[in-house]
Amino acid sequence: MPEPVPLARVPHRARSIAASARPGLQAFSDALDNDGALWVGQLAGNGGRDTVVFVPPGVRPDQPFELIVHFHGTYSENIALPTEGAPKKSWVGWDRLAQAIEAVTERQAQGGANVALLYPISAGKRMEPSWKGWSNKMYDRMWMRPVPGDARYKDNFDAMLEQTRVVLEGELGVPRARVLPTVIAEGHSAGGIALRNVAESGTTAVREYLFLDASFQDWADGCFAAVREQAQRALVTLVITDRGIADPFGKRDPWCARLEDAATSWAEHQGACAGAPKRKTGVRKLTCESHEQAAEDWPKYAAWCEAMKADMKDEPGVFVFRTKVPHGKQPRHFVGGLELPADRGQLPGILPRSSTQPAEASGNASQ
Repeated sequence: MPEPVPLARVPHRARSIAASARPGLQAFSDALDNDGALWVGQLAGNGGRDTVVFVPPGVRPDQPFELIVHFHGTYSENIALPTEGAPKKSWVGWDRLAQAIEAVTERQAQGGANVALLYPISAGKRMEPSWKGWSNKMYDRMWMRPVPGDARYKDNFDAMLEQTRVVLEGELGVPRARVLPTVIAEGHSAGGIALRNVAESGTTAVREYLFLDASFQDWADGCFAAVREQAQRALVTLVITDRGIADPFGKRDPWCARLEDAATSWAEHQGACAGAPKRKTGVRKLTCESHEQAAEDWPKYAAWCEAMKADMKDEPGVFVFRTKVPHGKQPRHFVGGLELPADRGQLPGILPRSSTQPAEASGNASQ
C-alpha cells in the first residue's frame, strides 16, 4: 500500500531572499504587499542567475500544484521601482514581475490545482558564441540553449525544474509528490525565444507552450516544429493582440505577408536585381538582397502562415487567442492561462488544468 502524500505546509506569508540576489529583487520583496511565500536565489539551471519562486496565498494543503514557468521579455531583467521620469527599460522588470505575481494569485483563488510561479531572470543582452566582439543590439537568444563545453551558456530547463522542486519542498513547504509532472512554460514578448529553445531541447516536461504576444518569426513556429518533430505531448498557444506587435499580418512586423509578397513578386524583379544587392525593389521596402532571401525562405514558412490566416483552426496542437489587451498588460491577464478557455487544446496526453494527478503518479516524481 503506497504511503500517503504529505500535505503542503506553505507559510501564509514568507520571504526568503539570497544575500547574493540583485538589490532590485530585495527592494521588490520589501515592497510586495501580497501574502504568499516568495523565494529568490540563483539556480544553476538558469545559468546561475537570479530566479524567483512564488506560491500565492490560499493553498489547499491536500491538492496538487501546477508549476507555471514564465520567461520575461526584453529589459525585464532590470528590477527597479517604477519612478516618474525614469526610462521604461530601467523599471519594466519590476512591473512585469508584479503582473505575474498578481496573475498567479488570482489563478490560485479560482480553485482547482494550486499554482506556483517560477520566474527566471535572463542574462539580458549578452554576446553569443559566434560573435567575436560585444554586441548590445539583441535580446539573449541563448536563454535556455546550453552550449556543451562553454561555461557561459549552461542553462538547462529540466535541471531548473528539478532545482525548483527542491526549493518548493525544502524552502516553501510544497512536497515534491504534490507537484504535477508537467508544466506550463510561457514567454512574454522576447521571452518567446526561450520557449523555442526549451522545445528544441527535447524536454518532456512541458504540457503547454504559451506565447504571450511572442509569436514572431522562428519563435512560435519553430517551437511548434520542434514539438511535432519530437512527438512531444504539448499544446502551443498563441495570445496575439489583434493587428499588434506579434500579429504576422499586423502593422508592426507582418512577416508572413512580407515573405509571401516577396515570393510571389521575386521573378519580376530578379533581372533588375542582378548585380545590385542594395537596390530597393519597391516591395515592402526590401532591398534586392533581402527580397531574394525572403523569397527563398517562404517555402519554410508557407504552411504555418497559411494556417495563421484562419488562426490555426484546422491545425491540431495550436490554439490562437486574439485579444484587445495591449502588449505590456498581457502578463497580468494571461499568465498561466488565467483568462484563456480552460478547455483549450484537448490533445491526448495533456493534463487538463483541473487535473489532480501529482508527480508520483507518473512513476518519476523528479521528472
